[in-house]
Amino acid sequence: MLAKYGLADWVSDSTPGFIRRRFVTGEGIAVTEYPVEVRIRLALTELGTTFIKLGQMLSTRADLVGPELAAELAALQADTPPDPPELVRATIQSELGAPPEVLFAWFDDKAVASASVGQVHLARLADGAEVVVKVQHAGIEGKVRSDLSLLATVAQLAETNSKELARYRPADTVAEFSRSLMRELNFHTELNNLLRFSQNFAKDPRIRIPAAFPELSSRRVLTMERLEGYSIAHLERMAADGVDRVAFADLFANTLMQMIFRDGFYHADPHPGNIFVEPGGRLGLLDCGKIGRVDEQTRDDFIAIVAAFLTSDVEALTDQLIELCETPPDLNRSAYRADVAEFVGEFGESLQGGLDLGAAFEAMFAIIRKHHLIVPPRVNMLLLVIVQIEGTARQLDPNFDLTGTLQAYGADLLRKRFSPGQLQKEIVRTLRDWRHLLRTLPRDTSTLLERIQRGELQIRVQQHGLQGPLNRLTYGILVAALLLGSSLLWALAAPPAPWGISLFGVLGTALGLALGAHLLYLIWRA
Repeated sequence: MLAKYGLADWVSDSTPGFIRRRFVTGEGIAVTEYPVEVRIRLALTELGTTFIKLGQMLSTRADLVGPELAAELAALQADTPPDPPELVRATIQSELGAPPEVLFAWFDDKAVASASVGQVHLARLADGAEVVVKVQHAGIEGKVRSDLSLLATVAQLAETNSKELARYRPADTVAEFSRSLMRELNFHTELNNLLRFSQNFAKDPRIRIPAAFPELSSRRVLTMERLEGYSIAHLERMAADGVDRVAFADLFANTLMQMIFRDGFYHADPHPGNIFVEPGGRLGLLDCGKIGRVDEQTRDDFIAIVAAFLTSDVEALTDQLIELCETPPDLNRSAYRADVAEFVGEFGESLQGGLDLGAAFEAMFAIIRKHHLIVPPRVNMLLLVIVQIEGTARQLDPNFDLTGTLQAYGADLLRKRFSPGQLQKEIVRTLRDWRHLLRTLPRDTSTLLERIQRGELQIRVQQHGLQGPLNRLTYGILVAALLLGSSLLWALAAPPAPWGISLFGVLGTALGLALGAHLLYLIWRA
């Protein structure tokens, strides 16, 4: 597959044209005519569900793959044909214990949509309620598990054999992706998300979350209420219905901000197709399978970064980003600070005239990638969702500015952060930690002294990066020994020695020279 899409090293510009022309897309276009980002997207699409999902996940990691590839991977869509009706009915009966005609007053055998994981059918309950039934594709879980096992093996090999790739910890990225995808394959996850969102916004009549039906749901089947409205992508229909797009953009943005900063549990895929205009101008949310969580520490870190940027405090922003990310041991702090200062100077001037958050985050990710910092997945998802919120809101209101909303929520969080109640909680937590330390310190100290007296104290020193040089040193000693021994055999004309030349001496010397050249190559590559 990599060879077909020109992603293998041997399919390059130096490869004869008659070979490269054999690799074409479904439209008959030579794949090497496309940019590498497009070829990666095409290869992932052809590899199927798991790799499409991997590409979609990587599209959120501009800090790892760069903005160009991230933008291309964001266009990945799974064109998966629906399962035949008899297979769908068998899945429902297996999961829910009865066929569709018994569970529903009406069930449409024809799927209205089919994605990589499942397909959607319309149905009606006995009480007349209109619902949608999401059914997982048959056999998809086994295929996904097999693909994930392959990805884990490849990621581990890449991390072991490439210092450059090891910086980005591909094994951890694949592990994170595996956990996310396996959660997505379990429809109980989306069911619980729907129930939690409904509870969080139960007192807000402006927000409509589809009601879930646990008794008609399982690990592979999900039944939920069918919303009556339409996607906000239909701007003409919103205008015809008299919907105030500016007010709706504010409602949408504030709803997502409440999820993030109030609840710490937010919808992580807020694109226009998942945002509905409901009767009465209410806001409906669809596809709650992908969510993000924000703990108290992450909220505090994010607000500190926003505050440092808004006040153009270069030192504070530099320190906050280093504290937030995982930094390499060889970080050039002065060069990093200079890049942050340039970033603040470039985008700080835009604060009064409307800041483009997407461009600002893209520039920030470029700095992070340049200096090999690693953004924690939870923070990366939060930043991406905030950019999506601004982009979606600007489709409704081109003049929408999320900066003011962020400032308002940041100020509110700072007030709560230093409120008497919160300070009291932190004091109690700190006192609890000190109490635990003082209670265990004498025992730990006594145990340490006893081990020292018995001579059982062990100090382990682990040196990283020495295995390669040690291997090359051993290799060099063996090559030198081979050359020395072969030279002696040659000089002494040790038999067998046709024409007075030691055969083993010649062969050993030739082998030693070849191995010596290989050793020099290894040293040069390292």
